[in-house]
Amino acid sequence: MRHGMGQAETYRLDAFLQAIDERRWLRHGLFWLVVTVLMTWYLRYGCHKTDDLVQGFTYALLLLAPHTLATYALLYGVLPALERGTGRQDRFGLLLFGWLLLSMFLKFGFRYLILIAAQHGWHYVLLDDDRRIFPSGAMMPQLGIAGAAAFLHLHRRWRHKQLDNARLAQENYQAELQLLKAQVHPHFLFNTLNNLYALTLERSDQAPEVVARLTGLLRFVMEQDDAPLVKLPDEVGLLRNYLSLQQLRYGPRLSLSFAADNIPATGQIAPLLLLPLVENAFKHGAAEQLGPTRIGIKMAVEGPRFTCVITNTKSTATPAASGSCGIGLQNVRQRLALFYPKRHHFDVEASDDHFTVRLALALGASPDYALQP
Repeated sequence: MRHGMGQAETYRLDAFLQAIDERRWLRHGLFWLVVTVLMTWYLRYGCHKTDDLVQGFTYALLLLAPHTLATYALLYGVLPALERGTGRQDRFGLLLFGWLLLSMFLKFGFRYLILIAAQHGWHYVLLDDDRRIFPSGAMMPQLGIAGAAAFLHLHRRWRHKQLDNARLAQENYQAELQLLKAQVHPHFLFNTLNNLYALTLERSDQAPEVVARLTGLLRFVMEQDDAPLVKLPDEVGLLRNYLSLQQLRYGPRLSLSFAADNIPATGQIAPLLLLPLVENAFKHGAAEQLGPTRIGIKMAVEGPRFTCVITNTKSTATPAASGSCGIGLQNVRQRLALFYPKRHHFDVEASDDHFTVRLALALGASPDYALQP
């Protein structure tokens, strides 16, 4: 929100400026209206060419002819050579020099043949008084008007280019984010089908319950995936459901601890961000161990800061960095970089018999604060 301006007022101002920017006739009309008002004031009070305000306004209208021709010759005859980039400097210099000559011809020709004749009569233009007909400062208003128009023109082009670049960056961001999300689905589905297959072989009497739980879990995944953010309690509920399925699969040999207390109902997080971390703990923990295995998951929220620590035992025969570069963790790293730039910490620690993942991030998608280590 801008200082001294409410959100509604800011929105109305942005909408008004956008409407002006989109309508060429309105942009140009407002510009020449301001020029006419300023020229009227200049002729009446600045250089004292007339003591009559109406006459000053008339002269300002008459002067619009050379000012308009010179300005549009600069905007559409000279500046395009500058905007085309390198290799056009010589041509731009020649065009600019030609424009200056044209501006002088328009200004003094119009002043000599029309303005002075209208003000003093045709007999006056025949007098040998160059200082009155060609004063040294006569070009300054025209150069100022053309320069202001050129500045506004170039600024508008620059601003549109910046907006186009920002729009392209956002589109690339969305495309990359959707690609990363799309990787979660087959990865998760493959793992859950493997779990279902194992349970049907080992505990076929629990297969219906597993199918029902998997159906609800997959439905949640498909429904929430399109949302930029989901409620943190819903994401935690998804993990609880997944953990209950894994507990059914591994039975008493899996010692599972899960702590997620005081999760605020208003907290929001990117969807399916935590599930790959939990999957990774089982893939490189319980799935690779023959004996007892332990997995500990602890989540907490302190103000805007969300932390998650996942620790699992692993087989000593497995290389220490076996899980540090898997598809699941790579996906999480990329999504964190896209969705929480400079607002997250993600560490992976592997020892001979343990694997630990630590995640801390600022909840939501607001860039108003950065996460402090």
